[in-house]
Amino acid sequence: MFQGEFSNNMDEKGRVSIPAAFRDALNKFHADGQLIITRSHNTPCLVAYPTREWKRLQSVINEMPAEVRPHFKRIVVMPSQVFTPDRQGRILLAGVLREHAGLSRVVHFAGIGGTFEIWDKDKLDDQMKSSFEAVQNFALDM
Repeated sequence: MFQGEFSNNMDEKGRVSIPAAFRDALNKFHADGQLIITRSHNTPCLVAYPTREWKRLQSVINEMPAEVRPHFKRIVVMPSQVFTPDRQGRILLAGVLREHAGLSRVVHFAGIGGTFEIWDKDKLDDQMKSSFEAVQNFALDM
């Protein structure tokens, strides 16, 4: 499970280190240690899927109505790339992915359970404001 928030610097080539806590979770719970990273379909960020979660997403996509499925595939499946972090935990993000998320030097990683998101810090701050507004009147019974 991916949880927590971390920031790392990305170099000019697009290399960034996956946070150690996320690498540990990936290696502990996902035998192949691979990530599929792609665009989010509804926010300006990237989503990193371990192989098992990616396969689950593929099943969901295949069950979508025919009129939506090709659009979703173009947005999410087409730009996806498979990554295995190197010994330092680094990956090289393609330009198309960096552009979608508006990534610059500081990259923010946010764990959301079975996946994690990769954000530009300013864009995440804007999204968090919207998220707080969306849930402010929702009572959480625990």
